[in-house]
Amino acid sequence: MLTRNLHLYFLNVLRFILPLLIFFVLNSSKAQTFHLGVNSAYSASFLFNNSISTAAADTEYVFTGSPSFGITSSFYFDFGGYYHRKIYGIKLEAVFAKHNQNIRVFPGDGAPDPNVFYKYKVKLNLIDIPLLFTLCSTHHQGVAFEIGPQISFLQNVNVKLLESRVDKPAIPILTKSNFQNVSFSGVIGLGIFYSFSEKLALSSTIRGGYGFSDLTRNTNGDKKYFPTHRFWTGINIQFLYKFNKYDSKRNKGYKYYLKHSRRAG
Repeated sequence: MLTRNLHLYFLNVLRFILPLLIFFVLNSSKAQTFHLGVNSAYSASFLFNNSISTAAADTEYVFTGSPSFGITSSFYFDFGGYYHRKIYGIKLEAVFAKHNQNIRVFPGDGAPDPNVFYKYKVKLNLIDIPLLFTLCSTHHQGVAFEIGPQISFLQNVNVKLLESRVDKPAIPILTKSNFQNVSFSGVIGLGIFYSFSEKLALSSTIRGGYGFSDLTRNTNGDKKYFPTHRFWTGINIQFLYKFNKYDSKRNKGYKYYLKHSRRAG
């Protein structure tokens, strides 16, 4: 069953990526450079819901970290020339992401007792596919900016009791059927791009995202239903290999062009 579900997820991902790859290939003649690499991230993650956000002090969010890893590809186009100071491009990623949220509950009536509580974690596994516009203002050596939409495919859901100081912790029973299979977010990032050589580079950004679509389903038809939205922010690191398409005889090295682009600016 798990193998079949993973197969369906990969088919959904492929169905989304394939048209984009065809677009990139058709426009590759205009691309000046192509980057391919791996990425890893660790973020503070939240599942915002008004039933918790506006609740009394008996329920609260607890800081939660979520890792992710995947592959990244970037296409930079020759709008302005390779020797232009500002480099524009499009970045496409496929990321295996965890999105976790720890919640602490103080049961009972009256003022909450800080010594009487239970804590549980909601764990989501997703395939995130962001499509980002990217800008490096100093010729692939310096400040980098990225922004764009993201589509996510839910893989599975799990709830785990982390700590309990009560006899009967009432942790929710959540399965994949309680969540949407597909969700949409916006992503933005700011950081640095550093070229070690003509072929190898490192990108490190502080990246954040917010889910515009509701993650959950109102399976019970509750009139007081509150939607749930993803939010995350953290550090994203990418190790890249550069396939440069420009004329090698004209190429004097990225340091040369960085130096002269600064003079021109």
